[in-house]
Formats: sequence, C-alpha cells, structure tokens
Amino acid sequence: MGKAIVIAGVPGTGKSTLAWELARVLNTEAIDLSRFALENNLILEYDASRKTYVIDEEAVASRIRDIVDNREGYVVIDTHYPEIIDPDIVDKVVVLRLNPFELEKRLLERGWGREKINENVMAEILGTVSVNALEAFGGDRVYELDVSGKSVGEVLGQVLAIVKGETWLEPGLRINWLERIPVEALDRFENYGGDGNGF
Repeated sequence: MGKAIVIAGVPGTGKSTLAWELARVLNTEAIDLSRFALENNLILEYDASRKTYVIDEEAVASRIRDIVDNREGYVVIDTHYPEIIDPDIVDKVVVLRLNPFELEKRLLERGWGREKINENVMAEILGTVSVNALEAFGGDRVYELDVSGKSVGEVLGQVLAIVKGETWLEPGLRINWLERIPVEALDRFENYGGDGNGF
C-alpha cells in the first residue's frame, strides 16, 4: 500500500509544476486532482456564476484511495482542496504560499477575470488551503512553504527534505500575510465570494 504526498495551494502558486518535478525525482506518478476529476467525469455541475466546475468529492476521494492503495511508495497529488483526500492515505501535505501581489500578477498573466483573481488572492491571504489542510490532517503532517521569488529547484529541494524528514521546518501554520502586508494595500481584493471546491 502506498502513501500520498499532497502538494497544495491556491491556483497560481506553482503546485502543478512542482508536483511533476517531485514525481519525476521520486520516480512515481503525479495526479492533478482537478484534471483527474474532469477526465474521469467526477463532476456534479458547472457553476456558471463562478465559472468553475463542482466536483463529486466522495467519488474523487474513493478513486484516489484506490490508486494509492494499489501502489508501492508514494503518489504525488496536486490540488487546492486537499481536505477531500482520505487522511489515512496521506503521508505529508505541503502547502505552497505565495505573496498575494505576486499571485495577482501570475493570475493576471493567465488572463483571469478580476472576480476570480480576487477570490483566489483572498483565499491565499486568509490561508484557506492551509487551514483546511490542518483541520483535515492535523498539525504534524502539514507544512507551509513561502515560494515567493523562489525557483522550482529551490522549492523542490525543500519539499524533498520534508518528504525525507531532513528539514528544519516545523509543521503547522507559519505564514500570515496579514502580519506582513499593510491591510490598506489589500483593499482591492476584498470582493471575495468563494467557498469551496470548484476549479
């Protein structure tokens, strides 16, 4: 029976690129959970107002469990909603955190609309992915990494150290953008209406 290494974060933090690199180094499979749900028709509906698909969380969790249970070693999973994965198949969760202004720039470069950008930047500012992961997996398996200004290689090195238990980094919530960025500078992101697992 295998174990999952979950690379989590809001869209735009670089988790997909990192997950593929980590899987390559570990000689295993990387699964993009959103793509997996689409490709396997595990969708409940399309939310036109938010321009996102709503996934069938139970079906996705069950299919992922089957994949991990039938593997030796690790499976790398890339997602912004790690809490839907069964906790007992997860070894570690690494949440990528990115400076909100750097995140905004990346999402603008993707051509995203302002409402969707604001939703994701506010989720980053509030640490939504980290909080959900901590509630689902406990404080000893969730690690936050500030990836602002770092190369994929730098972040990969840190994640490999976490996977191997060779890091100085303590698990738990460590990054609070509200302590680092003046509140008035965040006003333009206040239109936040997101709540869950769409993509």
